[in-house]
Parts: sequence; structure tokens; C-alpha cells
Amino acid sequence: MKILAISHNRADPTTHIKEELRRVAELREAGILDELWLKADRSGAVIVLEADDAEDAQRQLATLPLVAHGITTFEVTELVAVDSAR
Repeated sequence: MKILAISHNRADPTTHIKEELRRVAELREAGILDELWLKADRSGAVIVLEADDAEDAQRQLATLPLVAHGITTFEVTELVAVDSAR
């Protein structure tokens, strides 16, 4: 299932960016993270990921260093394709 995850930074993420990008690369390689975008105002990110459901997505996102360090939180939404939403 596709999941939309929008993060909201609570603190400056700068010191953890290298660590975060390493984990992002691992999630991409595992086929979990499909897309990653930064908000234009740099207040967080927008991620499209593949997960079983919202709970699974939250578990995967919890492995990101920015989440583990309490720097960002995510709001997750399960998505369905338009052609399957009928």
C-alpha cells in the first residue's frame, strides 16, 4: 500500500542529516521509500513509501534518525489509486 508521510520538524535537523541520508538510502534500496521531497520552507519532508498499512509505515519511519532523536514527527495517510477507489 502507498503511504503519504508528511514530517514536521520540532528542532534543527542539521547535525543528523548524514545519518538520516544513510538510512533513507537503505529504505530506498529495500523498496520501502519511493519518493522524498523537502518542503520549500525546510520545515520538514514529504515521503511516499510502500508499507502494509499506516502502522507499518510508522514503524519504518521510526527507524529514521530524525524521528529517533525526536527532531521530527510524521503524519501518515494511507493512499489508494483513483481507479481502485470506486
